[in-house]
Amino acid sequence: MRLLAFTKPFGPIDAARLAEAVASVGADGADLVVREGQTVGPADPGGIAVVAAELGRRGLTLDVVTTDLLDAGADAERIIAACGETGVPLVRAGFYRYDPAAGYRRQLEEARAALARLAGLAARHGVQLALQLHHGTIHPSASLALALAGDLNDVRFYADPGNQAKEGSEAWALNVDLLGDRMACMGVKNAVWRSTADGWVCEWQPLADGGVVRWPEIIPGLRARGYTGALSLHVHYPAADPVAAVRRDLDHLRGLLG
Repeated sequence: MRLLAFTKPFGPIDAARLAEAVASVGADGADLVVREGQTVGPADPGGIAVVAAELGRRGLTLDVVTTDLLDAGADAERIIAACGETGVPLVRAGFYRYDPAAGYRRQLEEARAALARLAGLAARHGVQLALQLHHGTIHPSASLALALAGDLNDVRFYADPGNQAKEGSEAWALNVDLLGDRMACMGVKNAVWRSTADGWVCEWQPLADGGVVRWPEIIPGLRARGYTGALSLHVHYPAADPVAAVRRDLDHLRGLLG
């Protein structure tokens, strides 16, 4: 299993510094976030190739590009084309948020049509599109993500037990069984439930400090099931030194791999 550094915590540093940060934490490659306030923004898809080249100079690879794309269009065309030209194998789509006022059935129909257009665009450029399991969406679990994808067999999945902790979850083994060989990546992070004046809340915390997600059980379980895809380490909690925080959590994850 390849260990990737999710680049969100590093912010808008330039490509060379980003690649150096990814190298310094001991990752095998990067999961590059293309978003405003990051090294590469949606208006500058050419930056994807620049980041890939800087990573390559350090013996690293650009394995995943994470986007906010929800439908085909000019932005999607430019970003996905750049990924195809750069050789990025996997592009993560954005989130199809759940709106109770709109109703699930209507949202499912609209999101599936948009996802089909986006997946078609990805296929034309030789990249695979992945849908992440994420809280607050109509695809928070494996079963609901598969329902959204429907007969779009080219769509892959980006599992994320930490995200699922935010609103309840299917058992991790059930998720893996349901997604099968269409699971192309798994996000890795942990969280804890805390009692506050406003009630119980689920908050991110360092992977190295444990939490509600049983990673010491999940990692050997993935190996036993023959999973050889990527693990993308996410640091979503505040950190005075993001590089140190990512390094500490990645060291912990590598220790679980044995």
